[in-house]
Amino acid sequence: MDKFLVKNTIVYSLLLGLISGILAPIPYVGMVMLFIMLLLTAPMVMVYMIMAGQFDLTSVKNSIITGAISGFSANFSFSFTYAIMMVILSKAFHITTNFFLTAMIVNSPIWLLLVFIIFIGVLFATTNAFSGFLTHYIIDFIRDIYEKNSKGI
Repeated sequence: MDKFLVKNTIVYSLLLGLISGILAPIPYVGMVMLFIMLLLTAPMVMVYMIMAGQFDLTSVKNSIITGAISGFSANFSFSFTYAIMMVILSKAFHITTNFFLTAMIVNSPIWLLLVFIIFIGVLFATTNAFSGFLTHYIIDFIRDIYEKNSKGI
């Protein structure tokens, strides 16, 4: 993988995580954002990069690595944005959407939050690596069907 591809993957994932982290404190939307971050970050980033002409599905290895990078980097921006939003809502407005999670973010030491974020980042990287793997095969399957139909077979 080249540096340009890795840089673009990280930038798009960070932006997706930032947007999801801003939307996550909204009740009922937070679970949807967590699901998107957990499973759909890699497919969204990969499909966007394919549509923009920045990424091509050349190997399964590149798809898995891209998925893991996108999941891990999206977790960081999602977690930090969500934590900052929850601290602001809790301290300034006395609003919490998840009492346990807000109490953990506000009252825990920074090192414990960082360990938790890294642990969740590894989980996000693993699930998004698998999603990247599935994305590769689904897009390859769709391309094969399109090529068969265009040849008239």
